Amino acid sequence: MTKTANIAKCTYEEINSYLLKVFDALLDNTKVPKITKIEDCHKQAISLKAFDLVSISMSLIGYIGYRWNSERYYKTLNILNDAHYLANSSNSLLALKINLYLMGQIEFLEENYSQSLDLTDAALHIKLPDTVEIDEKIKNAKTKVEQTNKQKFISSAPPSFIPEKNQEDPLIALLKVGRTIAVETNLDTLLTIIAQEIKQALNADRCTVFLLDEEKHQLWSKVALGLEMQEIRFDCGLGLAGHVATTGETVNIKDAYRDKRFNKEIDMQTGYKTKTILCMPIRNLSHQIVGVFQILNKKDGEFTQKDEDLLIAIGSSAGIALENANLFARQKKLIEEQKQLFSSFIDTLSASIDARDKITSGHSKRVTMYASLICDELNMDEKEKEVIKHASLLHDIGKIGIKDSILQKEGKLTPEEYDHIKLHANITHDILGKIYVSKEFENVAQIASSHHERYDGRGYFQGLKGENIPLGGRILAVCDVFDAITSKRHYRSKMEIQDAIKILLDGSNTHFDKKITDVFLSLTCDKIINVLTCDFDLEIALSDKLLLEKYKFGDLYAILLKQQREAQEETLIQIFNKYYNYSQN
Repeated sequence: MTKTANIAKCTYEEINSYLLKVFDALLDNTKVPKITKIEDCHKQAISLKAFDLVSISMSLIGYIGYRWNSERYYKTLNILNDAHYLANSSNSLLALKINLYLMGQIEFLEENYSQSLDLTDAALHIKLPDTVEIDEKIKNAKTKVEQTNKQKFISSAPPSFIPEKNQEDPLIALLKVGRTIAVETNLDTLLTIIAQEIKQALNADRCTVFLLDEEKHQLWSKVALGLEMQEIRFDCGLGLAGHVATTGETVNIKDAYRDKRFNKEIDMQTGYKTKTILCMPIRNLSHQIVGVFQILNKKDGEFTQKDEDLLIAIGSSAGIALENANLFARQKKLIEEQKQLFSSFIDTLSASIDARDKITSGHSKRVTMYASLICDELNMDEKEKEVIKHASLLHDIGKIGIKDSILQKEGKLTPEEYDHIKLHANITHDILGKIYVSKEFENVAQIASSHHERYDGRGYFQGLKGENIPLGGRILAVCDVFDAITSKRHYRSKMEIQDAIKILLDGSNTHFDKKITDVFLSLTCDKIINVLTCDFDLEIALSDKLLLEKYKFGDLYAILLKQQREAQEETLIQIFNKYYNYSQN
């Protein structure tokens, strides 16, 4: 990887390579890159759900922050502990090795030499085929610690850190669970995270978090079945979890097979051997039961009163988080329903424009399709694209205020008639401005009504100039004109494609923003044809499509201007015109 500035667009392999280079620099005590670049890696690793890379990046951020940015020891320890947990959870020995070594280095800087040596030894004990050079450097670091601590180092001393030990300090476990679940709003993900955190904190083999569905009187959760997470549901009157949900009682079973409440049939079906069970209700702030924890098989004996106390403490945070996630899910569903309703409303308004005049039917749809292609080329985010899509569909809604006699007139408009038809941009602004929309769609009216503004300031209805015209309006200006001149109208036939492209080129930096026309002309010919033929029951032949997608729209214009053309260029023109003129056949 050569350009760290573009780290947010990198692949898993590139991020992994970059992080290892940073770690190697730390081992060699060479210049360390800015922490912001590693934070970029961290964000991208999260988006890729590459939790081994998330762990490595967190370990590096924690260590660099402590050593060079004066971060507090306990804050750093929390970061490294979280990274350690993620390394274990993702089963990444490399992430664990890096984490242990850097924890050892921090302890060395804190002059906790015994702990530093234990951690460094633990890192060395993780043998990987690709880390021979790393091991040599870690051994050198260990020698430095030993030399610094000749009097304190005792080789037979019991280790202060045992990586194989899964039981965590209860306070650290509680803080970690609270911090982790506080930021998660996806309910399915939250169920999984809470289960994993509790399993780790209580040193158990399995943990399931069930939620109470009061309407259906059922408990449900997401569990791993094969390679997929699937939802399971059962009546509240069934099983230990159902008993706990109904009674509110905490059940701590020391020997499952000797307890009458335990159903052995599940073990018989799955082949799993349940030994110990801790089952506890989850309560919200109102002390109402909202779910159940079910933890199986304590790894080092039986569940203790301390485990119950820790689970109660975790449960208070989990109950609030689960209830918030439930509310968030319902709110998200409501927002989606409102968006669908709004989109349906937009489509209905757009259809009402087409109903005014059959000859211009489909114009708004095609303008929207062209605008979407430009938005994609500009790498706009989905929210921006959605705003421009709605504005495109509604850009001519103001024509409902224009007289039919003028709108459908065959022949040239008089100056008075042209002034009247220009009013549609103002009417569009007035109509859309009166519709109540959420904040994210508040610019729809301004964009839709600015499609007749010109880049040189000589457009209407506000006479905006240059970049004072909304970007969406500049996009619509190109799309609106191109569709108008490549479609049949009452007073003329569609233009030849060469003349239509020339109008866009001649209007660059006067009528249109040149950056937008350049993007439009960079679209491949197959995309243009897809829009031009969208209203016809027409299938583009595969061989035609393969040729069309080889050429950009601007390339087609250059070929049309040629006096002498190659055979493939002649074929391109014939194929393009075949589909372009299809509606006239």
